[in-house]
Amino acid sequence: MNDHNDSQDASESTPLLRGRGEASNGAGDDDTPVHAGKASALPGAVPPKLKGRILSLLCAYAFAMMLADNLQPAALTKVFEDVICDSYYDHSPQSQLSSEGENPCEAQPVQRELALVRGFLQLVPIFSGLLCTVPYGLLAERVGRKRVLVLSGAGTLAAFAWVLAVCYWRFLPIRWVLLSGVFLFVGGGDPVLSSMLHVMVTDVTDQAERAQIFLYLHAADVVAGFFGPAVSAPLMEKGHTWAVLLLAVAVLGTSITALAVLVPETLHLKAVSMGRPGRVKNRAVSSSSSSEIVVLSPRSSLQSAIPRRKGGFALAGIETSLASLVALLTSNRQATLLLCLYAPQTASRELFTLIGLQYSSAKFALPYARGNVLLSLLQAAQGLVVLVVLPLTTRLVANPRRWTAWARDRLYATASIALLAAGLFVIGISPTLAVEVLGLLFVALGSCSSGLLMSLLGAAVKPSQVSVVYSSALMLSIIARSLTGLVESALLIKGLELGWAWMGLPFVAMGLFMACVGVASVFVTAEKIELSDEE
Repeated sequence: MNDHNDSQDASESTPLLRGRGEASNGAGDDDTPVHAGKASALPGAVPPKLKGRILSLLCAYAFAMMLADNLQPAALTKVFEDVICDSYYDHSPQSQLSSEGENPCEAQPVQRELALVRGFLQLVPIFSGLLCTVPYGLLAERVGRKRVLVLSGAGTLAAFAWVLAVCYWRFLPIRWVLLSGVFLFVGGGDPVLSSMLHVMVTDVTDQAERAQIFLYLHAADVVAGFFGPAVSAPLMEKGHTWAVLLLAVAVLGTSITALAVLVPETLHLKAVSMGRPGRVKNRAVSSSSSSEIVVLSPRSSLQSAIPRRKGGFALAGIETSLASLVALLTSNRQATLLLCLYAPQTASRELFTLIGLQYSSAKFALPYARGNVLLSLLQAAQGLVVLVVLPLTTRLVANPRRWTAWARDRLYATASIALLAAGLFVIGISPTLAVEVLGLLFVALGSCSSGLLMSLLGAAVKPSQVSVVYSSALMLSIIARSLTGLVESALLIKGLELGWAWMGLPFVAMGLFMACVGVASVFVTAEKIELSDEE
């Protein structure tokens, strides 16, 4: 966090981009000297109307971007299937339906190609995320956060537009949608977008209110996750699949335009010391409050921590971060264990979003439009667990027993992983759609595992190591999510080839893997080991 009273010297290890879980961190340092009399530069001195305007617009922007993202899954899967199906029967006119009235797009070659395209499409964003986050983070310190945020949104829109163009005009084979990853290098994609949102919030808020604002961003994510499928379902039922996708484009374009026009730049508003001209010395401080547990639970994204050097290059920042990470992993076994436990959480929780619609369609003949209802149910249940069930359990069970924050989070994390594993296993072996829904509810009950493990991870390291360990955890999560998407799509293809009883193979495999992760979680120490920067 920022030390407003006595921090006057420049810091060479100040993290540039902040993670969601760093509710108590600072806003970063500034190259522009600010004199002591300029109290208006402090977050606490930002005019309330200006602060309220910025925060409300950022939350609205986050909601719009997530709404556009959640409008897409079922509609895009349906469009992909139609394109692949038409191409397959155009090139294989001799192919015949196995029985009268059967959906021709349920043919195994079509479903195999669909799973393959979807799987590789999950792998595409990893390259821009790994290569662009550090450079764009440094660029944001020079040209401003808003410009980078607008650029990131524009790149996301361009990538989506390319996918739609290939599918509508069909001037190239369907696999050319994978070229959309090239457009994500413009702005860096979701990792940079998420990072800039949180940095802009940090610029205009102080530590006391920051966690609450991050909670609002998470609430926007959860609400969008519910309304996206709820809006697209009735439109798809009436055959307006392309209307759903065009609505997503309209939401993206409108939100980016509104951001560029309405949201002020926050770089000049970030916290500065009250002493002589200079930059601010920051210290990242971990916390395991329940509000942080909530904030960290939704989608996986990268919030980087980049050591800042005057006139430095991205390569120097990467080298310093890697050196800090290696030192941490070799000296702190608990942190290493928690990093390994955290990496697959987002991938397992979002597995149904990735392949669940295709799985339900193939196994239970559930139309994609109605499959949207399952996604809305999952999002609503996750929101209920995060915002109601977990805080209520803490108040009624943990607090009366005077559990420490570490003991509470450790128990919750182990239980969440176990529920997540059980839910995936139930989905994989479900003989009916009702049993699959029961499995989804178990997955929702385990949806807090990411935030709980991040809370433990922040408490398991020294305060000065929080930034690097958070960014490393989120980077691992992105890699695991991308690679898992490809592997699980391959397992789905194999299950389709083996027959009805084996279609749930990817869910069973992931469930068994998460069960092993749950067993490993019991090796987290029962009590927190206190660490300090002086050690």
